[in-house]
Amino acid sequence: MRKYEVAALLPDLSISMKQQVAPALPLFEDACSAFARGTLIQTTRGPVAIEDLLPGDYIETSRGTQSITWIGSTTYVPGVLCEESGLGSLTRVTSDAYGLGRPAADLLLGPSARLVVTRSRFRALLGQDSVLVPVADEADWDRIVPVTPAGGVQLYHLMVRHHATIKVGGLEMETYHPGKALHAVSSPNLRALFLSMFDNLSELQDFGELSMTRSSREAVDSLMAS
Repeated sequence: MRKYEVAALLPDLSISMKQQVAPALPLFEDACSAFARGTLIQTTRGPVAIEDLLPGDYIETSRGTQSITWIGSTTYVPGVLCEESGLGSLTRVTSDAYGLGRPAADLLLGPSARLVVTRSRFRALLGQDSVLVPVADEADWDRIVPVTPAGGVQLYHLMVRHHATIKVGGLEMETYHPGKALHAVSSPNLRALFLSMFDNLSELQDFGELSMTRSSREAVDSLMAS
């Protein structure tokens, strides 16, 4: 089991905040483990550290300015092994790994962080220019490195009303959406427990649609080689 901290924007524009104990499963962890404490998010009032954001704050997204509707966080603790958990290591993206100022400073990211990958052939092959790929898939052990910090690290993820991407350190990364993970959950009790973390939603359909296809680095490389 793992402790999660969640905050949601309610219909009356008030904010609910609570701690919840739930299984240490990727379904739950992915909602809370994208960006390490200290990561700067671009808001309408300038860059703000993710731990200082609240539901209702407005951020710049690929679909225009949107308010944050939900923020989840949990703590990564090194050396705590759990076969079912997906929170095994973090990824450090070093400054300029994707070009000058991308990112401008090192980024420490969790396993649920995904970034936009664009290829010229995607339009002909997929009908779109870009896909979302886990940052962990990009590891080259030079500029993008799996790391195990010496101590605990607070991780966060955030959701907006309509799934989108945001600029983080000059990189285009996605906001939270459970994606297809929910379809693999057969237990009604587990689904209900998961939904109970989101006081801003009434039913699973309220997550809406993904704005971009998710893939993997292996699938991208295979597609480009075909």
